Amino acid sequence: MRTRPGTLEPRPAVRAVRRVAMPRLLDETLTSGLHLVAVRRPSVPMVEVRLCVPLGAGLVRHAAGPLVLTGAVTAGTAHHDRAGLADAFERLGGALDAALDDDVVSLHAFGLATALPTLLDLMNEVLTSATYPAEEVRAERDRTADEVIMDLSRPESQASEAFRVRLYGHHPYATPTPRPDALRRVGAASLRAMHARIFNPRGAHLIVVGDVATARVARLVEERLGPWLASASVGVAPLAPLPPVVPGGIELHDRPGALQSNVLVGGAAPRRTDPQWPATALANLVVGGMFTSRLVENLRERHGYTYSPHSDVHHARPGSTVIVAAEVGSAVTAASLVEIRYELGRAASLGVSDEELEGARRYAIGSYLIRTSTQRGLAATLAAYVTSDTPASLVFEHPSRIARATLDDVNTAAREHLGPGSLATVIVGDASLVEPTLRALDQVTTPSP
Repeated sequence: MRTRPGTLEPRPAVRAVRRVAMPRLLDETLTSGLHLVAVRRPSVPMVEVRLCVPLGAGLVRHAAGPLVLTGAVTAGTAHHDRAGLADAFERLGGALDAALDDDVVSLHAFGLATALPTLLDLMNEVLTSATYPAEEVRAERDRTADEVIMDLSRPESQASEAFRVRLYGHHPYATPTPRPDALRRVGAASLRAMHARIFNPRGAHLIVVGDVATARVARLVEERLGPWLASASVGVAPLAPLPPVVPGGIELHDRPGALQSNVLVGGAAPRRTDPQWPATALANLVVGGMFTSRLVENLRERHGYTYSPHSDVHHARPGSTVIVAAEVGSAVTAASLVEIRYELGRAASLGVSDEELEGARRYAIGSYLIRTSTQRGLAATLAAYVTSDTPASLVFEHPSRIARATLDDVNTAAREHLGPGSLATVIVGDASLVEPTLRALDQVTTPSP
């Protein structure tokens, strides 16, 4: 349809959200105790393999070893040095890396789908015969210590540590990032001893996504990872649930000379398995989880206090947490907290509109479809679900769960989980500049350094 010059074309009708088909999903626990999840995704002739190993409370509290281990585990095996191992994976059209994320150590490998047997052979080699050469370990722990020094100089890292202590108290999740001196004490012998303790098949999760039939995946895992699977021992004890959040007041951490303050507000949220989770996810998006959120419109567009305030829900094995974060100028710290609490309180007391809900719903489903459209994205999403004790099938039910959430559901979730009276507040900034105005708002405590 043509329009006259100077007139706007009518907005195109928004099509109904397409239904996501449930793929053939292999989800089983092997006799070794390894949890295997496999999905055939034939979009490209590649395969993604992720081994995720939950840590026990002791290693979560003393994470220096696991952190160095993730950099040194690929430094050599009984048959390859670091360069030889990297070359072996490159010949398969892929690579191998390791990471520590909160309480999970993971190995991530990818390559050509036809090379999956060899890829699993190489992973088995790493899992059963990693050598941790002393020189490589020294280099890795020094590199990691330098990275930690840089990270701890960032105000957002300092704020995150303070916030974890405020929320989680004596729980292992409150443990700060390992300090450089602890990292530099990690030795090759200790990593060799720790390796078997960490890479225990019992309780671990193996996610395979790619152009490979799921039945073949199960057979290959049993065959090619057999030597490692035979090493299974007693599994890791579950972490204690997150403690109840003690709300109220402002915890202020002094950062002398800071030009900005880091404001964090948060509390408990439903787990992904909770029937109320989809509605909470939508309420969070409306308030601060997307760029068109209320917090962005208020703090950025209307007041110019910050560039990009945001809120998110973090899921983990012992529980889930909603976190609102903003970096604001010292002079407007108190005013920014007023607006954050106002938007949280407005959502909790007055709810959201139909238009806001539908916008958040389409964003949630659309971003999910984009995130899981690739093999890597789907494998990463499955890993995030199963390592937070969420059934893999809920990954594929997510769009329909979001689509079914009603306005009443979302408003109830906002009232129960986003009200500022149930949340804790931590601010890191120059106390000499921000404390007087913060005390006009609420009780302020200043923990000892």
